[in-house]
Amino acid sequence: MIKLVLKFSKPYKKELIISILCIFLESLLEISCPFLMSMLLEHGIISNGTTYSLNTNIVILLSSLMILFGILAFFFGLNFAKYLGIYSKGVGYEIRKYEYLKLKEYSFHNLDNVSSSSLLTRLTTDVNIISDTLSTSFRPLFRAPVMLISTLILTVITSPQLSLVFFISIPLLSIIMFLIVRSVKPRFLKIQKIVDKMNRSTKESIIAIKTIKSYVKEDYEKEKFNEINEENRKSSNSAMSINQLMMPLNEIVLYGTIVGILYVGAYLSLDPQFSSLVINISLFLTYVTQVLASVQMFTNVTLQVNRAEASVTRINDLFSVNSEIIDNKDSKEVINSGEIEFKDVSFSYFMNDIYVINNCSFKINNGEFVGIVGQTGSSKTTLINLILRFYDVSKGEILIDNKNIKDYSINELRKNISVSFQNPFLFNDTILNNLKWGKKDATMDEVIRACKIACCYDFIVNDLKDGFNTILSEGGTNLSGGQRQRVCLARAILIHPKILILDDSFSALDRITEAKVKENLKNELKDITKIVISQKISTIKDSDKIIVLEKGYITNIGKHDYLNKVDEIYMDINKVQNEGL
Repeated sequence: MIKLVLKFSKPYKKELIISILCIFLESLLEISCPFLMSMLLEHGIISNGTTYSLNTNIVILLSSLMILFGILAFFFGLNFAKYLGIYSKGVGYEIRKYEYLKLKEYSFHNLDNVSSSSLLTRLTTDVNIISDTLSTSFRPLFRAPVMLISTLILTVITSPQLSLVFFISIPLLSIIMFLIVRSVKPRFLKIQKIVDKMNRSTKESIIAIKTIKSYVKEDYEKEKFNEINEENRKSSNSAMSINQLMMPLNEIVLYGTIVGILYVGAYLSLDPQFSSLVINISLFLTYVTQVLASVQMFTNVTLQVNRAEASVTRINDLFSVNSEIIDNKDSKEVINSGEIEFKDVSFSYFMNDIYVINNCSFKINNGEFVGIVGQTGSSKTTLINLILRFYDVSKGEILIDNKNIKDYSINELRKNISVSFQNPFLFNDTILNNLKWGKKDATMDEVIRACKIACCYDFIVNDLKDGFNTILSEGGTNLSGGQRQRVCLARAILIHPKILILDDSFSALDRITEAKVKENLKNELKDITKIVISQKISTIKDSDKIIVLEKGYITNIGKHDYLNKVDEIYMDINKVQNEGL
C-alpha cells in the first residue's frame, strides 16, 4: 500500500509534509504536558515538615507552559486535519484518474478477461477505501510511534525500573497485532471479490429488468441476490470477529501494564531512596493511558488498513495489465483514402490455434459500397474489429492505403474509420451533443446534412418537442430502435471519415427508410468507403461487391447476381429470406 500511495503523492508533497510536521509537533506537545505536570508536583510544592507551600514562580511558569502547549497542540491538530484531507482526497483523485486512463489503454482482449462490474468497483469503492484509510489512519500511524518513542525516553529518564514494564507490554501488544493482521487480510480480499459479484448481479438485474419481469423471474433474481448478500455478510462477520479481538486484547494489555506499574512501584516503595515514587507512578499511569490509547487507535484502524490492502492488490492487478495492442504514437503516416486490403488474415480470440477468421484475403477500393453477409457466427463483426485494431491479427496483415494498419497511430486510424453498430448507444445528453460526440466543432449545417443523409432530421425536428435539444435517457431508450440507429448513423457520418462501417445498422429500419438511407449514402458520400454488415440479402444486394463469410472463411466475393448463381451459402440465405416474404 505504501508504494502505491507514495507513487501518487507527488502532486501533494507540500500537504503531506505539513501533515507529518503537524502531527509530530502535536504529539510532542501532548506528551510533554504530563512531564510538566510531574515537574510541577515535584518542584512547585515545597514540603516544610508538616506543612506545604507553593513555589509560585515555578507553578506559574509550568502552568503557563502547559496552557501554551495545549493551545499549540490544538493549532497543529487543526492544520493536520485540514492538510490531511487535501492530501488523502488528492491521492484518491490521482489513483482514480490513472486507473481510468489505464482502462482506456486496454485492448478488447484485456476487457474480455475482467467484468465491467469489477472494473467499476475498482474505480469507485476500492479507491474510496484507500482514500478513507489515509484520512482515518494517518494520525495513529504517525502519532503512535512518536508517542511511543518519546514516552520510552521519558520513562527511562524518570525511572528505569518502572520503564521495564513498558518493554514487556509493548512487544506483547505488537505480536498480538501482527497475528491478527496476518489472519484478517485474506478475508478482506475475499470480501472485495464478493462485492464484485454483488455489483454484477445488481447491474444485470437493472439492465435486464424487462426480461426478468416478462419471464416472471423476480423471485429467482431475489434469491440469487440474497445468496450473494448472505455470502458477503458471513465473510464480513468472519473478518470483523477476528479484527474485533484487538479491542479486548488491548484492554488486557492496558490493565496488565497498570497492574505491573503498581506492583513494581509497591516493591520499590520499600526502598527509601525512591522519595518521589508517588509522583513517578502518577506520571507513568498517565503515560500508560496515553501510549496505549494511541496504540488502541492504531489497532482500530487495522480493519480499514487491511481492507485497503485488499483494494490495493486489486488496483495493482489492474495496473499490471498491458495491452497487446501497441500504439505507434510517433507515426507520421496519414490515411488519405479508404482503400482496404486483407492479406491472408487469420485471428484467434484466445491466442491459440482455434481461429475464428481463417486466411481471409480481399481488397476494397476507395469509395466502394461493400456488403459483408453470412449466417450468425460467421465472424462478420470480428472482421470489422480487426480493421479498427480492437484486436490484432494473429496471422497475415491488413493494409490501408497500401500500408499496414500497425504503421499508423491508433488515433490516426480510428479518427478516419467511423462505425455505427446494430445496438447503438446514446448518452444521457441532448441529441445535438450526441450527434457532435465525434466532432465537437461541427457546424449546425454539417449536423443537419448528416441527419438528412441518415433520414433522422424530420423526426427530430417535427416529432420531438425540443428538437435537437431533446434530452435523451441513458442509452437513448426514449427513442425507438430505428430512431436510435439513424441518430447513431448520423453521428458516424458527421465526422466525415475515410471509411464508414455499418454493423447491421439497418436491422430496425423498415424497407422504405432503409432504401432511402442507402441511396443517400451512395449519392452523398461517394468519396467514402462504405462497408455494410448484414444478415439480410435485401440490405446488401445492390453493393459494388459482396463478401460471403461462413465460419470464418470467405466462400466467395462478387455481385448479387453472380453469387446467387455460384455460391451455395449465399443462395441458401437468399432462398430462405425470399420464402419468408
